[in-house]
Amino acid sequence: MGFVEKVKSIFRKAIKSNSSPTKLAFSFSIGLFIAFTPLPGAHTLLMLSANWLFGLNFPMLFLATSCNNPWTMIPFYAFDYSFGYWFVHSFLGWSPSWVISLEKIFGSGKICLWSFFVGGHILGIIVAFISYPIMLRVFHRVGR
Repeated sequence: MGFVEKVKSIFRKAIKSNSSPTKLAFSFSIGLFIAFTPLPGAHTLLMLSANWLFGLNFPMLFLATSCNNPWTMIPFYAFDYSFGYWFVHSFLGWSPSWVISLEKIFGSGKICLWSFFVGGHILGIIVAFISYPIMLRVFHRVGR
């Protein structure tokens, strides 16, 4: 079974699960937020916790969280960092002197960890809010 067929299968299972389009769209949006979260290795724990806390639709949550996988991790985190660096240093104008960097921790690399952390969370929130109405419309149309 190819990748596209697998994604279609997950969509079909989610729609047949008697979940409302609102719950499906919310599950997908939370999954995208988790995918953008800059906590490598914690996505599975976050996904399972969100499913347990909010009673989400697990196939949709899993599908959206899986957008960040070993093949897409570098672009995700590069985008998180770039946006965060712009937001922290240019938009807010915070001084880099108080920022924790990899150089201070490991003695090499000048990557601002705050930029990575802030950028990933803000992008996750933005993507979640943008994806919710889009996916709600998709699930209303597909569910008919």
